[in-house]
Amino acid sequence: MEQPTKRAVVLGAGASCSYTDSPTGQRPPLASQIIPTYFNLDISTNRFVLIGNIVNYVRDYKGIRPEDFSCWRDDIERFLTEIDEEIVSLAPRLKGRQLNQDEFKKITLAQGAYTQLIFLFSSILNEIQNGPVSIPYALLANELKKGDTCITFNWDTLLDRALASTGNWSAANGYAIRPEAIFDDGWQSIKNPQCINNGPQYLKLHGSTNWLTPYQLLNLSTGESLTLSGYAINQFFVYVKATASYQTYENRYWGPYEPYSYCYYPPDLPCERDDTPPGYVGVRAVCAPDLPEHAKFSIGEKCVYSMPLIVPPVRNKQYLRYGEIFSVLWGKASEVLSECEELYVIGYSFPSTDHVAKDLFQEALRKNSNLKKVVIWNPSPTNLEKLFIDDFGTDKEKIHIKAEKFDPLKEPASRILS
Repeated sequence: MEQPTKRAVVLGAGASCSYTDSPTGQRPPLASQIIPTYFNLDISTNRFVLIGNIVNYVRDYKGIRPEDFSCWRDDIERFLTEIDEEIVSLAPRLKGRQLNQDEFKKITLAQGAYTQLIFLFSSILNEIQNGPVSIPYALLANELKKGDTCITFNWDTLLDRALASTGNWSAANGYAIRPEAIFDDGWQSIKNPQCINNGPQYLKLHGSTNWLTPYQLLNLSTGESLTLSGYAINQFFVYVKATASYQTYENRYWGPYEPYSYCYYPPDLPCERDDTPPGYVGVRAVCAPDLPEHAKFSIGEKCVYSMPLIVPPVRNKQYLRYGEIFSVLWGKASEVLSECEELYVIGYSFPSTDHVAKDLFQEALRKNSNLKKVVIWNPSPTNLEKLFIDDFGTDKEKIHIKAEKFDPLKEPASRILS
């Protein structure tokens, strides 16, 4: 029996931008379009969507007045890299109280802005992908078979949902790593998943908006990163759908949403909070004179709030912040790229902040003696073709160029993976 061709499909932001059916009228944004896209969405008027620390950081360190924030057009990758580097440089000096007043203010504001940006990135994508299944991704999903591998650097869940709609792929075991539990109208343990997966392997190398992890914060006494749970950081949770309200931070649920999307606040995790030192009781007080319904305090709170597990677009990505999750995923991606016979690169341009991705491709493809064809689907393919030839060692004769945006609907009769 003839063995099927080993195929790998690499997807970047340019592929997800093919989604044009969002009820919001917006497409998944590129990095430079994050803030403008936010102000084109209804969540920009929702007071439960938090951007205060971002606005204040931009005001204090970029000179942008709050009333002008909606017009701010800085490169969000460069901005987030700046914030991350501030946190990394100042955090070690928190221990022993070595920071002066201005430095302490800066790191607390930077940490708050960093966390709010992670929630904001996810919320923007959840709003946009809260619509019908993506037709371009559905066409791709129907061509993919067991033994194929999709590799993406995107956080959105457009392909996840398209794969699930085929009935051959499940979020419980389709990500190549097993989550601790899955939220499908309530938390379900999947230590022994019974679902059959006849679809492709899906490697999300920068995380996903529907992957959840315990809420993380910076210990302002030690400079160390903390979570609200005693769970190991490399245990993660997957959200699929909710047709009714779920428990979340201060009951701020709204919805419902389409599968693989949720409101700004994801569900609390099914584990017990364990971040209070022995002999102490955790106390939280919220003072909100303008919003008296939110002026409250709690004692001995046990809820474990969650946050999206995504790797932000900073220059020095801290994959190890999440334990072994990304080590495993990147290892599997290296194996796939070093063995595949056909490679499709759709809408991914190897941005400057993804130097680790370049290293991955270079090392894997230079070892690949099976590669017969590389298809580059990108409206600006010249630099990519040069990269594959010069850096990745790919024979020019094996490279096929589709110098256009990913839009398989232009030729409905043609196949994507042809």
